[in-house]
Amino acid sequence: MADFVGFTAADEQAIVQSKHLIEKHLPRIVADFYDHLLRYPPTRRFFLNKDGTIDEPYLQLRMRHNANFWRRTAEGNYDDEYAGYISYVGRAHTTHGADPSIYIPERYVIGQVGFAQHAMGEALQHELHGKDEELEHRTMEAWDKLLMVVLEILARAYGNEREAETFDPLVSVDASYVSALAHEAVALDAPREAQPVKRLTVARADDIPEGERKLVNVDGISIGVFRINGEWSALRNSCLHRGGPVCTGPLIGAVLECPWHGFQYNALNGELIVDPKSKLDTFSVFIENGDVVLEIPE
Repeated sequence: MADFVGFTAADEQAIVQSKHLIEKHLPRIVADFYDHLLRYPPTRRFFLNKDGTIDEPYLQLRMRHNANFWRRTAEGNYDDEYAGYISYVGRAHTTHGADPSIYIPERYVIGQVGFAQHAMGEALQHELHGKDEELEHRTMEAWDKLLMVVLEILARAYGNEREAETFDPLVSVDASYVSALAHEAVALDAPREAQPVKRLTVARADDIPEGERKLVNVDGISIGVFRINGEWSALRNSCLHRGGPVCTGPLIGAVLECPWHGFQYNALNGELIVDPKSKLDTFSVFIENGDVVLEIPE
C-alpha cells in the first residue's frame, strides 16, 4: 500500500522533520479527537460508566495511548513491528481483538483517521505557512500518504459492517473539560525534567520469592513489585487497554498477561509486547538492607 500511494523514504524523513511541530499541537489534536467521539452517541457509549457518566480514568487512558501513538508515528521507522501494532489496533476495534464484546463500526474508524489527517494538516499549516512553504507542502503530503497506509491496515480487520448506521442527535460536550483532560494526558508521558521523589519501604525482599510478585498500595496507587531472574521491577497495576488489574494476571517467565482481555507486557520494564513503545507506568526499585524500597514521584 505504501508503494501504491507513493510513500517514500523522503516522505518518512519529512514526517520526522515535523515531529517537534506535531508535538506542540498534541494536546489540541488529542482533545479535538475525543471531543468529536464524545459528541456522537454510537462512539460516546464506549467512554461511559454504567450510570451514563463519562469514565474519566478510561478516557484519559485512551488519550495517553493516542498521544503516544502519534509520538511514535512522528519518529519514522515504519517497520514490521509498527505495521503489526496498527494491525493489532484494528483487530481491537472488532470482535477479532482481545475483547470480543467490543465492536466499533468501520465507518467511525475511517472517519477518525480522516479527522486526524485534517488535524495534522492544520498543525503544520499553522506552524509553517508563510515561513517555510516548501516544508509545509512536503510534510502535509507525507502525513496524507502515511495515514492512507494506516487506514488500509486498520481496515483489514473488518469484513462487512454489522451495525446499521444511526442518526441520533449529537450530545453536548464540555469542550473545556475534554481539553483539560487531554492536556493532562499528553503531559503525563511527555519528556520532563526530573521530578522530586519520595522513597518508601514497601516489603522485605524475602517476602517476594523468585518469579513472584507482591501488590502494594502507595497513596491510593496500586503497584505490582516483581522479582524475576534476580531483577526487580515495579509496575502500576492498570492495563493500558481498559485499566484492568494487570499485575494480578498470569506471569510466565517475564511475560505478564492482563486477566481481563489478555494484553501482554514485559514484567521487567512494563512494555506492551506487541508495541514496546507503549508501556505501563514504572517505578524505580532498590534493595536496601533486605528492604524493598520504591521511589514514587511526589
